[in-house]
Amino acid sequence: MRIDLKKSGPLLVFILFLAFLYANGFSRTELSSDFSDYYEASRNFKQGKDLYSLDALSEVVQEFESGKLKLDQIFDPEVFFRIKAKVENVGSYIYPPTFAFLLIPISGLPFHIASGIFFTINFIALIVSLLLIGKLLGREKSFLFLSAVLLLSLRFVENHQNNNQVGFLLLLLILVSVSVQKDWLSGLVLSLAIVIKITPAAFLFYFLYKKRPMVIVYTIVFAFGWIALPALYDLEFTWKMNQTWYDLVLDKYLKSPALRAWKNNQSLNSTLSKYFLAYSDLLNQGRFGMPFTTLTVNQVKIISGILSLGIAGPYLYRVFKGASEGFVLSGLFFFSVIFSGISWIHAFVFLLFPTAFILSKLWPEQGEPLLVWEKWKTNLIKYRSATIFISVSILVLLLNRSFIGNIAEEAILMFSFLLYTSLIQYMCTFYSDRTA
Repeated sequence: MRIDLKKSGPLLVFILFLAFLYANGFSRTELSSDFSDYYEASRNFKQGKDLYSLDALSEVVQEFESGKLKLDQIFDPEVFFRIKAKVENVGSYIYPPTFAFLLIPISGLPFHIASGIFFTINFIALIVSLLLIGKLLGREKSFLFLSAVLLLSLRFVENHQNNNQVGFLLLLLILVSVSVQKDWLSGLVLSLAIVIKITPAAFLFYFLYKKRPMVIVYTIVFAFGWIALPALYDLEFTWKMNQTWYDLVLDKYLKSPALRAWKNNQSLNSTLSKYFLAYSDLLNQGRFGMPFTTLTVNQVKIISGILSLGIAGPYLYRVFKGASEGFVLSGLFFFSVIFSGISWIHAFVFLLFPTAFILSKLWPEQGEPLLVWEKWKTNLIKYRSATIFISVSILVLLLNRSFIGNIAEEAILMFSFLLYTSLIQYMCTFYSDRTA
């Protein structure tokens, strides 16, 4: 049986690419990862043990502020490893109790089996998300296009897999919520995404834009349902853990942007904290000459508020004046990363959609030959902002430890270069949408 490579080739490339990613990621599932924290939290839930430990960071900071420890002592091996152990354990599980409860069916299995199952579920979520992105952008069967989107986002996808994170599931829930037409179903899946991690709440704006207010109502109702669901297992413990999550995670994040403002955290609040708040990254600020100047928490909050308004304001104005649906969704995906409390490298998998939206400006239309340089040249010149966006994606691919080494990568991460590259790409979407 002969395979028609012209017709089946793109699908074959897509499948082989996915197979490589799956095999590479699955081979790491026995190692410690973010799933280790989810797994342990789920086991703790079954045993009625506390899921959170954010007070450890406050204890370390108090040691420095009281003078018990001096900053120059941080590199003494005994002090360094003690602080490192405490800091790395801070808020290792930061999600509401519902997520730990939902993982109970697999947390009773040996770790390597549970980790493999969770990885596989996430990987399926990635595949379905890519297909939904193609459908939303009118490129349902453009498998080379989807492969290119995956390649341009490879650094984030690979990092997500190495950490066995939950981001692909969140991405799928968001895309399903904006794709289905039934208000109750949109609300059901979006509320689950919000209960797992608050940042998907930004997509409530999409339903306001689409004039589907009932989705917002359903989302709120179902969110309370998801939060209360673990009470079926243990009412008193669920109530206590929800209170603990609010007090130690949500409330503390709102009060102090310094929490979890570490080297790998690329969010806006984290960046400002690293730059201007002492002790926000105990292990790395001294190495890179930070903070540049010391400000108070309230001053950093004011700066953050002004910058947030400056970033979100033009987007709201553009949407009010008229924008494409792809632009509206792209902006919300950017906001989910930029304004999140925590945006590790793997959190940037949310940029899969904006990347696809911009690449679709350059990609030949259905039926047009793909390997025609003149057509590509015309589009690259016509859509300069899209060209810049894709160039930045390629730059992000190259600026990783495989090419520049560990020390250089640590330095650019400490200065939050992913925040700046995402802001450049965010601005590019404005000009790309104008020429749509």
